[in-house]
Amino acid sequence: MKRSFLARSVLLVLLGTAAACGGGSRTTSSFATRGEAGGVVPGWVPAAATELKLQSEEGSGAFWLRFRLPAAERAAVEAELLRIPDLQVATLTFRAPKGADWWFRGLVQVVPARASTVVAADVYSGAGRSVPLRTFVAFDRASDAVYAWSAGQ
Repeated sequence: MKRSFLARSVLLVLLGTAAACGGGSRTTSSFATRGEAGGVVPGWVPAAATELKLQSEEGSGAFWLRFRLPAAERAAVEAELLRIPDLQVATLTFRAPKGADWWFRGLVQVVPARASTVVAADVYSGAGRSVPLRTFVAFDRASDAVYAWSAGQ
């Protein structure tokens, strides 16, 4: 009986340690509407958002979110953000979600013929009110797609 109790205790400690150190497992979720997503997505995401895709990284707080947003709703979100100039965006490094075919792959593109960089979205950072600092939001210039992400802690 003592041996069984000891074995279970060691197993629980090992499982707890693995869960605490893991921090890298990622989960992906999809929602048709903001209402369906509920509290899974940040509260600042507008009610008009549709086709939401979310990947999060357990332990670190990192997340990647894509959703569709009607043009008329964009101004309300922008009011909570700080614009990052294109020249600065071109110098930043952003981590993309692993294995997500829905993520914005061409945010920053180098055009060799022109020796310049093209930014395919209007990029903002959270101002610290409803959208937290260290959260980035990009409005695709060619569609109604909005991308938001945070590197976490």
